[in-house]
Amino acid sequence: MVSIESIMHTPLVSADGDETVAEVARRMGDAGVGCVVLLEGDAVAGIFTERDLLTQVVAKGREPDKTRVGDVATREVLSVEVGAPLRECATALRDRGIRHLPVVENGRPVGILSARDFFGEVAEGLEKFIERARYDEALRGDVDPYDHVGGSYGR
Repeated sequence: MVSIESIMHTPLVSADGDETVAEVARRMGDAGVGCVVLLEGDAVAGIFTERDLLTQVVAKGREPDKTRVGDVATREVLSVEVGAPLRECATALRDRGIRHLPVVENGRPVGILSARDFFGEVAEGLEKFIERARYDEALRGDVDPYDHVGGSYGR
């Protein structure tokens, strides 16, 4: 069974709410991520995403060097426990229209599950399923799907 931990490929980058948007945006770019998790102590206090940068800073004419990230971050953050079922993650990503889902263990952030990571895993699993179904179908038709590799072995 696939676990959340095995499909989290996006690194967790955190920030303090007092940092400026410019500082945090540079760190996001350096890390190649689309969000940072705001922390208060060890707990998730918010999330700042590319969408927040666009809608709360750029579109409103705020200066990134003077705007505190804590003032423009999303404060209502949905997170999931590391052992949560993948279906719960899919539902959260779809129903809430979010692309980044903080993953926590005992309330402490341990990673980010991005929609890209999640749906990439789903697509890979689907491709494997289809390949296996095609193989099984060929076997039912009394054809060895790998016969072309090494010969027919007496057929």
